[in-house]
Amino acid sequence: AGTIITNSTTTTALTSGTTFDISSGGILSIDTVGTDAINFGTEAAAKTITIGNDASAKVDVNALIVELDSAGTIITNSTTTTALTSGTTFDISSGGILSIDTVGTDAINFGTEAAAKTITIGNDASTKVDINALAIELDSAAAMTLSSVGALDIDTVGTAAIDIGTQAAAKTITIGNDASTKVDINALAIELDSAAAMT
Repeated sequence: AGTIITNSTTTTALTSGTTFDISSGGILSIDTVGTDAINFGTEAAAKTITIGNDASAKVDVNALIVELDSAGTIITNSTTTTALTSGTTFDISSGGILSIDTVGTDAINFGTEAAAKTITIGNDASTKVDINALAIELDSAAAMTLSSVGALDIDTVGTAAIDIGTQAAAKTITIGNDASTKVDINALAIELDSAAAMT
């Protein structure tokens, strides 16, 4: 009707041939004194280890380091928002293909916080950065630079036009440099129009 206390100066073992339930009408605490480890389901056997329930308010894991290791797949599922936050560096790495996507038409956002940061995709040693879409839009609030160690090709497929500097604004459009070897313009017809003097 009151408290049950079990004390042992060495090992204490509780074993059941079938189901073993530990239940508490209040808080259930399992701990060790000092730095000794706390082990759950560490036997080398193919078993399911379940913590919490679909109706649980929260499963709270706190530590200096939290490590998830899997000999197979790691799956995280959430019916609402899933947030992963790091106070310092956050690395996502894969020994195979790394895929980041959404289901359906929801957007995928990289580096969208309003802060002055560098967003890097790929490496100088990368084989290719392949961008495919129905439309590709590159916007810059300041300068935009396209640079290539090899040839730089700008073209369209078929007869679609290529427009450079067509916005109705008083701007300088520069092609080539005083040190350029040649500016080569080839076409069935070449038209030069000027609303003012042409030099």
